[in-house]
Amino acid sequence: MGKLSILLIFICTIWYSAGAQSADSTLKRKQRGKAGIFFKKHLSIRNSGSERRYRREEKSTEKLAFPFDSEGYHLVFEDPFDSLNSNIWGIGQPWGRFHAQFPHQYYGDSEVFVKNGMLHLQNRYAPKTFRHADSNLLIPYGTGLVQTFYSKNFTYGYFSIRSKNPSGPATWPAFWLTGRYNWPPEIDIFEMYGKCDGKNVHEQTMTLHYGKIENRTKSLLSKSVQLPSNTDTSFHIYSCLWEPGRIIFFTDGVLLKEIRLNAWMEQFFKEPMYILLNNAVDHRYLQCLKPEMLPCDFEVDWIRVYQKK
Repeated sequence: MGKLSILLIFICTIWYSAGAQSADSTLKRKQRGKAGIFFKKHLSIRNSGSERRYRREEKSTEKLAFPFDSEGYHLVFEDPFDSLNSNIWGIGQPWGRFHAQFPHQYYGDSEVFVKNGMLHLQNRYAPKTFRHADSNLLIPYGTGLVQTFYSKNFTYGYFSIRSKNPSGPATWPAFWLTGRYNWPPEIDIFEMYGKCDGKNVHEQTMTLHYGKIENRTKSLLSKSVQLPSNTDTSFHIYSCLWEPGRIIFFTDGVLLKEIRLNAWMEQFFKEPMYILLNNAVDHRYLQCLKPEMLPCDFEVDWIRVYQKK
């Protein structure tokens, strides 16, 4: 075999090998693309590497509390709950202490207190009589709710708390914002539902409420994510970035959901909102709740709000 033939065979071998590698690389890229689509669709926070971040939260709370590019943002409000500041926090809803249509719980003073540097919002079996519509109404459960209606209202910002959920049936802790002058809007940064077995308190539900009340139309967007099953035994950081055109939810530094607002939606998220923190008794699961299961506490270590300069 001549030198020219050997050279041609060598070149063809290299070409075939390169082509095979190229085809294999193309196939792998396609497979990776399919895998990426699968994991984006089915990935659970519980099953991802983010669980390691949850376990590290004690050591890196500052990083987890500010998981995005914070350039231009500065702290405008903070409460470490060394005491309960009545100049900031009002107890109960601005409009009253109970819902007449859900007369199973009231917002009580005794259910809100600070202990060991933590805000406690408590659910208790503490029957109390209220006057309503010319009659007496006996309400069995006292619950804890605080809000900043009269003291702190915000238009846009980054809102963050470090907290530990209550445990048990019918629990309903929440961290949310709602309109100072109108409802909606409302941003539920988290709601957790104990339901009957108490285990669903580890599922975070994030919701936007928007629409118009006067013509009876109301819309919402909601997303639920399964968190590690220790939200009632360990503290976690729950946050929301509210900017023009978008709202992003984080837990322990992990981005859970980003919602882009269209022009119609955005009109409802341009006005001031105030903060609410509360523990509640979910009326849908009262049959699962017994007085001896209470009290249960929603504990908040701190709250912070940042805004752009």
